[in-house]
Amino acid sequence: MKWTTQAIDKDHCVATWDRVLIQIWRAETPVEAVIRLDRIAHTFMAAEPRRISSLAIIEATATPPNHVARAALSKFYRELSPEICAAIVVAEGGGFRAAFVRGVGITLSTLAPRALPFKFVGTVTEATALLAPYLSTTGGNKALLDQIAGLRSEYSDWAKRSQR
Repeated sequence: MKWTTQAIDKDHCVATWDRVLIQIWRAETPVEAVIRLDRIAHTFMAAEPRRISSLAIIEATATPPNHVARAALSKFYRELSPEICAAIVVAEGGGFRAAFVRGVGITLSTLAPRALPFKFVGTVTEATALLAPYLSTTGGNKALLDQIAGLRSEYSDWAKRSQR
């Protein structure tokens, strides 16, 4: 089973695979993208008989969301949190970058009425290991790693084509 790309633009890419909502944030976090993410997540949850997981990959080139996008993300995760098994955030780009991304996550939690269930990791490999127990397909985290690699390749190809 291959991932399904749900949204793709210069700033982010959203896909679904198995019971995982995969987000790749590459540049800005426009509030419109968060609204679209919310629609995608609700459609995905309606189609899945069991709870889903969320995997957000924050690439080293991603800028922090502005206050409007932070509020929208907080609302999104607050409403999503009762319906998910795990919410993993991968902060790519090294130690300082990871601390910065974690700070944004703490801010999102602060805006929410209850703590959000984020787990922060430094690599996609760590994230897939945490998500493996929630996957329904054979192959576990290796299969998820392969799907993410394929999605990232598709996203990079899309970005090259769109710059022409």
